[in-house]
Amino acid sequence: MSREEELSNIKEFFKSNVIITEVEEVLRFKPDTLIGIDQISADKLKENNIKTIQDLANIPEENLPEIKGILPSILSKWVKIAKVLEKAVGEQLKAHKKLLLIGLDNGGKSSILAVLQDKFSIIKSLLPTKGVKRERLDFFGYPIVSWDLGGQVQYREKYYFNKPEIFFTEVDLILYVIDIQDPERFEESAQYFDEVLASLEELNESAPILIVLHKSDQDFRKTLEWQQNVREVKDLFNPLIDKHGGFNVDYYDTTVFQKETIMQMFSIALKKVSETSEIIENILEDFTRTVNGKATSLISMDGLIFGSFHQTNTDEMLVNNTAIMLQVLINFHSSIGLIREKSIKLDFPLNGFTINGEKLFEYSDLQIPVYLWALTENPELIEENLDYFKKQLLPLINLFL
Repeated sequence: MSREEELSNIKEFFKSNVIITEVEEVLRFKPDTLIGIDQISADKLKENNIKTIQDLANIPEENLPEIKGILPSILSKWVKIAKVLEKAVGEQLKAHKKLLLIGLDNGGKSSILAVLQDKFSIIKSLLPTKGVKRERLDFFGYPIVSWDLGGQVQYREKYYFNKPEIFFTEVDLILYVIDIQDPERFEESAQYFDEVLASLEELNESAPILIVLHKSDQDFRKTLEWQQNVREVKDLFNPLIDKHGGFNVDYYDTTVFQKETIMQMFSIALKKVSETSEIIENILEDFTRTVNGKATSLISMDGLIFGSFHQTNTDEMLVNNTAIMLQVLINFHSSIGLIREKSIKLDFPLNGFTINGEKLFEYSDLQIPVYLWALTENPELIEENLDYFKKQLLPLINLFL
């Protein structure tokens, strides 16, 4: 269901002058935004501490309050409408993934979101996020509600941890961002991370966490300083992970100057919340062995890695980075009017292998092409086995999130 369809189904309950931009905001609206509730009735509801549509929905139908000037039958109708809206909002939000983007100020959280949305031009002008910036985003054709929690100390101390249930409940995924070039703030960042884990633990939340070592720029990654900084971060953070326990935590390094690092990081993050990613990777393992390959990856044309299998980390890096760069080239060819090729092959005769890309299908309403990439010494085996594995993968891609 598109965003417009989500909103149109809900807008029918509201007066024509009410502007709705996000599904989740409607339960915070005043009762008189609903068709059939006038200002006088809304004032009477307010006198009884019923200030929002959510307050109306919280009223038990079997135990309606007595409100002077409002007939019980009328109040009952309003309560039922509010409950219908509450259910509709809840069902639509369940279809979204709640992504928490957390970290100190100036760590690069907003820049990561800008890259994911192809908004490179705004990166230099980004100001620190004040409080909470919540957006409904479509990444790779999937709906995600992003909560960018500003990292300034006043928000951390007085806002997030005073009412953690507002921010840290029903979270599907957490990206904790660290500026790897700022070692003077590593201890402060670790303290913040400790508070986040404590809040999640108290609320019995166990969302997977990806610690993003951001600003790992290509030249900086080659230095001894980068290695020392990574080691210092892990020495500070690993004891906290052990202390709280029960959390699935990984590290990944990124830089805005190499978009593929952010796309691959986000692919890893999404696979953590996908119920089908493990099955996809099992099928890829079977395919790799069948074609005598060394590595395979299933990658969309916009950079989402659905799954991969590899014999060594070098094989994985080789096939993924080559695939992403070739897909950028393919997109350029398409942009100037060339027909998109279904098969792409890059031979390495001196090294004795081929990297082969085969378009399998398209996914999401955006019709984004998905390619199966394989590093193999026997490319002729790919075509012989492609249709069999394609039939297994297609239904899983449609259920990826």
